[in-house]
Amino acid sequence: MREFHIGKNDENQRLDRFLGKAIPLLPASLVQKYIRLKRIKVNGARAQRDQKLVAGDILQCYINDEFFESPSEENVYLTITTPRLKIVHEDENIMLLDKPAGMLAHADEHEKVNTLVNHMLAYLYQKREWRPREENAFTPALCNRIDRNTGGIVIAAKNA
Repeated sequence: MREFHIGKNDENQRLDRFLGKAIPLLPASLVQKYIRLKRIKVNGARAQRDQKLVAGDILQCYINDEFFESPSEENVYLTITTPRLKIVHEDENIMLLDKPAGMLAHADEHEKVNTLVNHMLAYLYQKREWRPREENAFTPALCNRIDRNTGGIVIAAKNA
């Protein structure tokens, strides 16, 4: 059994959508089945798939441990010791990043590490503004993207 404590970045999401983000290895069909079989509960009570989560909720998942193994590509930002970012603006909610030409915004089949999103995640992790073990389902993300050979401003969301 695994428990998730719902925080402010996880609230106001439907239960099934939260589970899809928090447990990416669990297929959507099994999410629906486990909710029906009462193997997923919210605050100890039967859950509904379209139930909205609230900060402070405790989500209990009585499912196999194999679904909780995290894919190694998700932790690639830990390999970046010195994030290379040109930050144009930063506040508690967003960052405006100047992406250089030649850098990918997101990983592709050839480049997994040296991407704008991974440098941003490494930067926020090192500043302790993002703690993935405490977030359950939320990961800071880019709001737009620019092609590899184009430079320019990219908006990044730091929280939900």
